[in-house]
Amino acid sequence: MERSYTEAFVKIKTSIGVFLIKAGIILLTAFLLLLAFNGYRYTMIAGVVLGALLIWYWPRFVREWEYVFCDGKMDFAQIRGKESRKDIMSIELESADVCAPIDHHALDGYRHLEALDFTSQKAGTRVYGVATRLPNQEKKVVIKFEPSDKMIELMKAKCPNIVKD
Repeated sequence: MERSYTEAFVKIKTSIGVFLIKAGIILLTAFLLLLAFNGYRYTMIAGVVLGALLIWYWPRFVREWEYVFCDGKMDFAQIRGKESRKDIMSIELESADVCAPIDHHALDGYRHLEALDFTSQKAGTRVYGVATRLPNQEKKVVIKFEPSDKMIELMKAKCPNIVKD
């Protein structure tokens, strides 16, 4: 039997908060180094240490969602700086109530549920929602994500009565 497998990556939009943190750290580093050139000895050490930490931590500001669909199982993970991967959750698509575009009428009965947002948060993207129970819990949620065309095709092939267009 052939296995169905696909994965998709979505880069998360940089929020204004992250932008302000980056700008604040850069300005603080520059201020400490300027103070050091004006005769304050110990600010040079603090400025260099802060600059080194900034260079080391900068790639971790880049975040992505990874979606993996394999034989009816959907995995969600977050990747920071293209290095560290953190598994968020796994669901069985066969046990979901419905999977459809987020504005589809099939999700109307689930709009009151808590939404878990695994999207890029960019305007104009194709967002799907999966109404399901969380693993090992009785709580129902709607999981928002941005699947690729191949992922939608494989999900339809595996669960045609759950996946809607």
